[in-house]
Amino acid sequence: MSIESALASAIKTIPDCIAAGYVDMETGMLLGVDASDKDSADALENLAIAVVNLFQGRGMRGFEELLRAADVDEAEHAGFGEIAVFSNDRLHIFLRTREYPDHVVCYICRDSANVGLALTKSHLSLEPVAAAV
Repeated sequence: MSIESALASAIKTIPDCIAAGYVDMETGMLLGVDASDKDSADALENLAIAVVNLFQGRGMRGFEELLRAADVDEAEHAGFGEIAVFSNDRLHIFLRTREYPDHVVCYICRDSANVGLALTKSHLSLEPVAAAV
């Protein structure tokens, strides 16, 4: 299965999902994309570079260090695995893959999405998407 097919399949299962992308944080490249419209595809292109800063930027590293110092985070599992961002009319879900820690799957959902269900379904789709790489 191609990465685009895996992303298309994930979009069908995640409520109110309108776009999905697969980002390599080492290069900042969008390796795969599936979107319902051109604006969503363009948004994913712009998000690819921002994802690197989101997961590996100085602010996030500082936050992770504070959590480790307070014994809240385990040092062996460096970095956040999941980040959800709410904007005016969108829910952005970013999930780091276990198989490739420098890869992130991005889902864009309408703000009408049931957040808990969208997070659960996005987690369920993560393994098949990563396997397509």
